[in-house]
Amino acid sequence: MFRFRLVYITAIAFFCSSNLYSFGADLRNNPEARYNSVQEYFNRHTLLSPQVRSPNLSPISKSDLGIQRPVETKKKGFGYHFGFESRLLYSNNPSSSTTRPFKASGIWENSMNNNFLLGAYDLGGASFSPILALGVNNSSYFGDEDLGVADSSTLRLSFNGIFQFSDGWSARMGVGHSSDFHSNMTLTYQQNSPSVSLSKSFKIGSASSFIDVSCSYHLTSKAQLDMDRFENAILWGLQIPIHNFEISPYLRLSYGNYINQDRDEFTTGAGLDLSYRFYDWLVAKFLLSYSNRSANGSSNDFSRFDSGSALTLQSKF
Repeated sequence: MFRFRLVYITAIAFFCSSNLYSFGADLRNNPEARYNSVQEYFNRHTLLSPQVRSPNLSPISKSDLGIQRPVETKKKGFGYHFGFESRLLYSNNPSSSTTRPFKASGIWENSMNNNFLLGAYDLGGASFSPILALGVNNSSYFGDEDLGVADSSTLRLSFNGIFQFSDGWSARMGVGHSSDFHSNMTLTYQQNSPSVSLSKSFKIGSASSFIDVSCSYHLTSKAQLDMDRFENAILWGLQIPIHNFEISPYLRLSYGNYINQDRDEFTTGAGLDLSYRFYDWLVAKFLLSYSNRSANGSSNDFSRFDSGSALTLQSKF
């Protein structure tokens, strides 16, 4: 308990002392949202899974695969998952733009995530779990002085209701909110995103995998009305445990249709995480990711490759 409090206090102190900045609405969604989509999925299913102490067991492998769900639902009730991750990355296109006005640079990202399981209810043929999530993300760029305008802080809040069925199926309905702030705490961008998804998790030998198909609508603030859009996406992930190591490739394909402008886009995000678990609460990662966007306007296209490392602190109750 003391260890968790120390981690929590340290994380809060960091964010209280950080400068808050903002960058463009179009930039903020690419490609970081691709990685966050995977992390958010893992965070939710880690919270829904049984309390496991073995470092070799991934969230998916011990989440509901249609075997222990009714028993586990009655045992869990309420729960909490805390995560703090610090990432140091190198990007060949940090502005996610076609013209690449900035040279390849480094990115220091810090994120804090809190996920609250607000009960687990047995519905007979399924179980229902509401989850409230609150997160803060801070990104700082270095290596190009002009890129300092892209430094940003984002506040995220979401509420999701997850229905779990037998054989690894689950359905989710939720709404998310995110806000960007300038250094003087001025709100520069805001969006609300209702979404629905259908997921399937399954075993492949000792490995675990999942497929998640989602549909969302992004309603942006008045100053960013041209960013309102529908998005359909499919997310695939695989976790391969090897002793204290874990290899986790992922792929996300999405199609976006903008409401207030003549713009359709197809975005691909792929990545590979190589993790080493020192303890249940401490994980080191090596990260690789690639993002590509193709739109019906050449000024909206981009490709980007990021690589780096991360240190993750987490706790679950």
